[in-house]
Amino acid sequence: MKSFKNILIVLMGVFTLSSCSDWLDIVPEGTVPTDDIDFTDASQMYAPVSGVYASTRQRLAQWESWPLLNLRGDEVTKGGGSETDQGEYLYLEEFNYDGIKGFWAMNSTWVAMYNIIYTTYNNQILIDRFREHLTSDDQFELANQYEAEITFHRALAYYFISNMWGDVPIIDPEDLNYGFPYRRSVESVRDFIHEELDFCIEHLPEVQSVNEGAVTKYSAMALKAKVALMEGEFNLVNTLTDRIIAEAGISLYEDYYNLFKIPGKLAKESLYELQFTDFGTGDGQEVYGGAWFQHQGPNINPAPITGWGFMLMRPEFINFMNDRGEDVRYDVAILESGVTTPAGDDIALWEPTYMDIKAHYNGKAYTPSDQMTDGRNQYGSNNNIRILRYADVLLMNAEAKLRVGGDAATPLNEVRERAGLDPVSSPTIDDILDERRAELSVEWGNRFFDLVRTGKAAGTLPGFEAGRHEYLPIPLTQEDLNPNLLEPVQD
Repeated sequence: MKSFKNILIVLMGVFTLSSCSDWLDIVPEGTVPTDDIDFTDASQMYAPVSGVYASTRQRLAQWESWPLLNLRGDEVTKGGGSETDQGEYLYLEEFNYDGIKGFWAMNSTWVAMYNIIYTTYNNQILIDRFREHLTSDDQFELANQYEAEITFHRALAYYFISNMWGDVPIIDPEDLNYGFPYRRSVESVRDFIHEELDFCIEHLPEVQSVNEGAVTKYSAMALKAKVALMEGEFNLVNTLTDRIIAEAGISLYEDYYNLFKIPGKLAKESLYELQFTDFGTGDGQEVYGGAWFQHQGPNINPAPITGWGFMLMRPEFINFMNDRGEDVRYDVAILESGVTTPAGDDIALWEPTYMDIKAHYNGKAYTPSDQMTDGRNQYGSNNNIRILRYADVLLMNAEAKLRVGGDAATPLNEVRERAGLDPVSSPTIDDILDERRAELSVEWGNRFFDLVRTGKAAGTLPGFEAGRHEYLPIPLTQEDLNPNLLEPVQD
């Protein structure tokens, strides 16, 4: 089997569309001139696909996006060296959206997400150029699969964009106005995502036998279920998650402590993750998640377990985990300062002046030093970033079953059993939401989005006002560059 990590370094694929570069401010990276591609050689057809994986990996690992996704929930506060360190994130936590409209991290995240979308369209064009020279049904089928892998990443980017900003542009390369698009309603964006994912489900394989960790039919189903969950389409959530559970042949990874560490890379419950590697060598070339890991690493701690001290766990989340008796998941979700980890790393005590408790970091970004390759000295080196997991599928299935009718206890208790918790015979919606909070903590904004879609945000998050704070304001820089973003939604 050819490991997917061997194609991570094929950084083909950010071919910038000239007329959009002014408002998106996209800078080409790893661009390969198309004159160097032999479109008559079908063996080269995966190169544009690899480029999309590479671009997505880099853009979704931009550290500044992570606080934007997670700080509006009730799990983490921004942290940092001082209260004013990247202080605009405090405005985000307080739902003072006027204070963040010009925040550089907002604009950078917007650009990163749309960069993924433009990359998918440009590289999809390259697949079409290969199609002009294909001769067999098998080759055309493979071309459709590759296009579906590209399309999945476009749907993933729109999923995050629509969850964060709501009414946003849908880029149409065939529209003469695509360089200065209008906003579309969040409902239209989600309809578009469903259409994209239907194509993926039709053409993606059930198993990736060549490129380990590449997306499958079930990755697309899981993402489609998450979109449907945001819409309250629980019959669709139920159907999709039922199929994944019955057909995908995957299961929860038994060693929960190592799920987010090196042994858990591409674990059997993974449906998609951003892949990084040091190629098993102590120096030289590596594909590294960089600041995504570093900004969450322990402050004032020696290398390699060190970082900037951002993304500190809130006292209410720590109390929530303790009150539930979360012995198994606590050591994964929370990296506590002033203790020695179960893996043997000493974490220096840090008591931020702006908090009433000592520092507790996001433990899901922690890679133990004894799992790192000798010679590598950067926090999180050689680890992956998880995006879609089977545990989420089970919990979506449990919620859908509870809402439309069915056995909600079985999928819920499968997740609880791994966490060492007693089964629940007749779960409530609050039971399932609490389970999601414990299992999916600080993962891609799931907690905030769960509170919003269930109408619980206003009663849970101080400062949140229903009808006002569900979506971030469009970055000021983007409105300045594209005045059409100020116009009413065009549907």
